[in-house]
Amino acid sequence: MALNAKLALLLTLFLSVASNGYSSLRENNTSDDELGGGLPLVPSKELWTKFDSPFKSGFLIGYVFSAVSILTIFLSYCVPWARLNKRKRNKVMMKTPMMTSLMERREKKRKEASIQMLIARISFAELQKATNSFDRGKVIGVGKTGTVYKAAHPHLRVTAVKRLFDFQHLEKQFLSELMILGKFRHKNIVPLLGFCVESRERLLVYQYMPNGNLYDWLHPVEGEPKIMEWHCRVNIAVGMARGLAWLHNHNTLQLAHLNLSSSCILLDKNFEPRISNFGRAMHIMTSNARIFMANMEMSEWDVTKRDVHQLGVLLLELITGEDPFTNSGFYRSLEGKLVQNNCLVSTVSAALYCAVDKSLLGQGFDREVLYFLKVACNCIQPLPHRRPTMAEVYKMLMAIKNTLPDILS
Repeated sequence: MALNAKLALLLTLFLSVASNGYSSLRENNTSDDELGGGLPLVPSKELWTKFDSPFKSGFLIGYVFSAVSILTIFLSYCVPWARLNKRKRNKVMMKTPMMTSLMERREKKRKEASIQMLIARISFAELQKATNSFDRGKVIGVGKTGTVYKAAHPHLRVTAVKRLFDFQHLEKQFLSELMILGKFRHKNIVPLLGFCVESRERLLVYQYMPNGNLYDWLHPVEGEPKIMEWHCRVNIAVGMARGLAWLHNHNTLQLAHLNLSSSCILLDKNFEPRISNFGRAMHIMTSNARIFMANMEMSEWDVTKRDVHQLGVLLLELITGEDPFTNSGFYRSLEGKLVQNNCLVSTVSAALYCAVDKSLLGQGFDREVLYFLKVACNCIQPLPHRRPTMAEVYKMLMAIKNTLPDILS
């Protein structure tokens, strides 16, 4: 718009100057008529020198302005910045819903292509065959996001296939799980063997864990008693802390899990814990920049300390057998006691001793049980800065495993 206004102004000036020159010419022509002679409208070469100075100057100025106008018009269409502005305008016009959807699909395909370099892509037909058309008898678990089936593949390999319920609402979690488990390999993280993306189906293929998940062992169904000995519980606690400490302090990509529970701790044939369910995990920014998630601002420290708190709840669940979902009042009461006692862990853990699973007492490990309670209470401190780091938790639990609790006092 500004360029058009300038051109209009220049054109007006040009016409004004030209009219002045033409008026001067007419005046000279009229005076010659009065004297008995006529000056032609187009002067001959002989008469050119007779033009007065106002006409000459007007013609020269008009010529200059016309040249400037033509040059301005040329530049407005040809110079790089004019083309750049045109591209910017076109870019804004391209951001239609259809174009946005197309760009999202292209980005999704790019991610899937990069994932295929890390994890095998398996056809839906193969998984359907391995699960006997997703037979109910093959179901080994049902969670919030999907159903898990036991699958038998060729060459006698057994896997766990998770079939997501609603791929549209779980697409981000699906891709997050793929990207994370494709990059991270650790003895305490569940191995992801493959995935399937076909039409509206989204499936994840994990290594099969014969001993199921920790929740089923701590809260067995009536009529199915499951006894977990003390050394097994300590080994599971150590494995969970080791895996999380490794994620928090990875050389290149630090990660916070943010969704720990006993149901996402899988147990292999040797009861070695494998952390799963990374759909809500978050990469930690190594700088002290802020992280935004779920409309809440959290620092890197807050994110890792949230994992520490969730691990503390898991440790208490391991040692008391109390379900944090059905008995949340127990854990709220515990945090309240910590606040009342100015976070004196020794006082609170001693008071909690009566809540310990009775099957663990009187087995010669009472001292270790008390130290285990202290570690758990440290992890669930109400103030994040009072909680230890995950690496410190791992060291404390290793001391209990090695029956060296003196360093914890």
